[in-house]
Amino acid sequence: MTTLRTLTLTVIVAVVACLVQAKESYGFGRSLLQTCKKSGDRCSLYATSECCDGLVCTMPLECTSKGDRSECLPECRKQTLSNLTRIEYPSNSGTTPGFEGGKKYKPAVVVMQEWWGVNDAIKQTALHIAEQGYRVLIPDLYRGRVAVERMEAIGLSSDLNWTRGIDDVVKAVEYLRRTGSKKVAIIGFCQGGGMALCGAQFARVDAALPFYGIPSNFTGCNPRLIPRSVPVQAHFGTNDTSFPITTRVMPLVDSMRAASVDIKLYLYDGLPHAFFNAITPAGRLLMSGGSSNFKFPNETLVTLAFSRTTNFLRLHIRH
Repeated sequence: MTTLRTLTLTVIVAVVACLVQAKESYGFGRSLLQTCKKSGDRCSLYATSECCDGLVCTMPLECTSKGDRSECLPECRKQTLSNLTRIEYPSNSGTTPGFEGGKKYKPAVVVMQEWWGVNDAIKQTALHIAEQGYRVLIPDLYRGRVAVERMEAIGLSSDLNWTRGIDDVVKAVEYLRRTGSKKVAIIGFCQGGGMALCGAQFARVDAALPFYGIPSNFTGCNPRLIPRSVPVQAHFGTNDTSFPITTRVMPLVDSMRAASVDIKLYLYDGLPHAFFNAITPAGRLLMSGGSSNFKFPNETLVTLAFSRTTNFLRLHIRH
């Protein structure tokens, strides 16, 4: 009996050692010692392979599955939308290309690209918004060109014709209304955040959400002239070096409020520029450059920004 017990103990120790070795060898994924999570379980966007059976860690539908509408925390679930359709819609330049998703009769959100162009990160962001119950449209301001390096993005952004870009936005809103959407909002990031403010001024949208972006003087936009009927919800990180809070953001917001623009500003302590990219896998890859040592922004604050976005859209274009 003693020999049998000793042998059994030896086998158990060997199995555990193998499991530990597997965990150490494949630390980038789920280890054999880790219990995988099921549909509805909380998870971290920044962890790899926490969810089982083809599920992904992503934002919940309606942000209500485990709490009231103010709660919006990542969970394991299946994606309900996976593709956008390439379209063209009429504009003053003839036609404007774009990417569309969601049901035609749903309230719509125009999603404006960063300076990179319409890359996978902005497409995945648009799909996340569509999953919350909206139709989405990304106008392709660069007409198919997409930057993969910073200097290329600077060049594309510098070459952007803002007069044509604003017309692309105006005509996108008209197209969405004409083809079934009764209400339309606009959201944009970085360069697209500036364009979202231009859209709020010129495109007769029902609401606007600029993320860490301000239109420059040469764009022909003046956020102080946004109609009082258009609510604006702005999002900036306090560590944003592209748009510093004290020298650029607050002076503009204060002047907009003085002009009676309906703007609500949210500041996120310690978050950098482009923090909302952390919501999607493609956005995280863009942020990190593929580095496994990259430190992503505070997940609680990033998901809070998503929650505020969905609540704002629900209030202004879905009621």
